[in-house]
Amino acid sequence: MAENSNPVIPNKGEARKPEVTPDWDKVLYAPERVEKWLRGEITLQELNAISGPEMLEMAVIGFSMYEQGRYEEAKVIFQGLCTLDPKEGYYRTALGAVFLAQEDLDNALNMFNAAIALNDKEIASFVNRGEVYLRQGKIIEAAHDFKRAVDLDPENKDPLSHRARILAAAALETLEQAQKLAENKNKAPAKKDDGKAPAKSAAAKGAKARKK
Repeated sequence: MAENSNPVIPNKGEARKPEVTPDWDKVLYAPERVEKWLRGEITLQELNAISGPEMLEMAVIGFSMYEQGRYEEAKVIFQGLCTLDPKEGYYRTALGAVFLAQEDLDNALNMFNAAIALNDKEIASFVNRGEVYLRQGKIIEAAHDFKRAVDLDPENKDPLSHRARILAAAALETLEQAQKLAENKNKAPAKKDDGKAPAKSAAAKGAKARKK
């Protein structure tokens, strides 16, 4: 019996097309995509096709640097994240916290203001901005921010709102003490002129006259 010499026909499912690696630079940075970024229609994160998990991983590293007291490194990471996604308030809150830890109150305040403008439901932004106001001696503004943080968590589930309650109580106590001091100062009787100074002056003049 003659051997079957029919050619083997490959399964279509097994047939492989030659792999073509796209030029991602040309795809990602095509003129129309760059123009969208310039118009603010897409973020730098989207332009560079950086995934959400990758952004989160960078944020976790930044937070780790912050907890270790490596503020300059944390600052670089969160500044980069702010640039990549200017629409995300959390990155500005985190960057503001780094500035606050470095006692850079002006930059911290700017970051918290920007974060609140992007998301006014974030408790951390109000608590942190309230702390900036406290350090600046702006007790009333601080109390308002702490109250806002407390209002955002009426059931007191977030540890930050618990902190806000403590700071709010401290701020109000400071404010009450300042008001009492001001009231006591206003109530204090005016010091009367008892005439002792002029009498002393006259006696001194008499002594001089006797010497003559």
